[in-house]
Amino acid sequence: MTDAMPPRLQDLAPTAQRILTAARTILAERGYAELTMAAIEQESGVNRALVSYYFGSKGGLVAALVDTLFQDPDTGLVEEIRATTEGGERTTAFLDWQQAVSANDRVNRMLYELLPHALRDPEVRDRFADEYRVYRRVDADCLGAAPAAPSAEQIEALAAVSIAVVEGLGIQGALDPEGFDHARAWRMWRAVVGHYLGLPDEPRAG
Repeated sequence: MTDAMPPRLQDLAPTAQRILTAARTILAERGYAELTMAAIEQESGVNRALVSYYFGSKGGLVAALVDTLFQDPDTGLVEEIRATTEGGERTTAFLDWQQAVSANDRVNRMLYELLPHALRDPEVRDRFADEYRVYRRVDADCLGAAPAAPSAEQIEALAAVSIAVVEGLGIQGALDPEGFDHARAWRMWRAVVGHYLGLPDEPRAG
C-alpha cells in the first residue's frame, strides 16, 4: 500500500465536482440525514441520474466525500507542504496545517456527520480506514523530518496521536465554540510535540 493522497476535488470531472461540492455543503450545513439524491440534485443543479453515473450509489458518494474530507481551500493541501519543504521547516508547516484543519468547523462538521455511519456501513468504514492509514504515513513523513525525530516506530505512534489531537480538539471546539480556547490548547500541543522533536519554541501567549 502506498502513501498516495486521495484524488483532489479539482482533479475530478466538472460535473462530479459540482455534485461533490453540493454534497459537502449539505453535509456541513444540514447534516447526513439531509444528504439525499433529491437534495443533491437541487443544490448542484445536476440530474440525480448523473450522481449514480459518477458515484454508483449513495454509499459511493459518501466514500468519495471521505476522500475529499480534508481537502479544503481554507486549510490548503498537505501534499504541497511535502513538495516544497524539508527538515524542521516541513514539520513546522505541517503542524500549522494541522492546526488549521483542527480549527476548521466546516471540515469538522463533515467528519462528525460521517463517522457514525462509517461504523455501520462496511464500504464507508473501509474507506475511512484506508484514509487513516494514508494520513498516518503522511503525518509520520512530516513529523519525521524534524531535527530530533526518534525511531520510525515512535514517529508512527506519534502520527496516530497527532491525528487524535487534531480531531479531539475539533470536537471540543464544535461542541463548545464560545467556551473552548482552541488556540491555547493547540499551543500546548505544539509545545509538547515541538520539544519532543527538537523544534524551535514558539512565543508564549495566553
